[in-house]
Amino acid sequence: MRKLIFISMFVLMSVLLAACGSAAPTETASAQQVNIKVETNPSPAIMGDTELVLIITDANGSPIEGATVDVSVDHTDMSGMGMSGVAVEQGGGRYAIRANFSMSGNWKLTVYVRKDGLDYKEDIDLSVQ
Repeated sequence: MRKLIFISMFVLMSVLLAACGSAAPTETASAQQVNIKVETNPSPAIMGDTELVLIITDANGSPIEGATVDVSVDHTDMSGMGMSGVAVEQGGGRYAIRANFSMSGNWKLTVYVRKDGLDYKEDIDLSVQ
């Protein structure tokens, strides 16, 4: 009798777990909600003063205008070497910020785009010569 109760409980738990598993969230869209392209002036980015231009568009390729765009830049190999600031809107989904790269190597840009209900963050690798 105990064996029958145990098997019944096992089957019941299996059914309940399977039912819970079917309610897993599904991905609503395969495209990113925001696309960020980085251009540098000079190009490629060099040690010293460099302008970073961020071209920010939505999933349909339309420019995102009127957003607050915060940028932080960190050297990936040397902790403590970083800077941050707010990019200035240039129009047409373009935002610019000046950075002073103190050394060459691999840097990571972290870009935050905020507008109305949008709160998007993306990390972008940047090589500085």
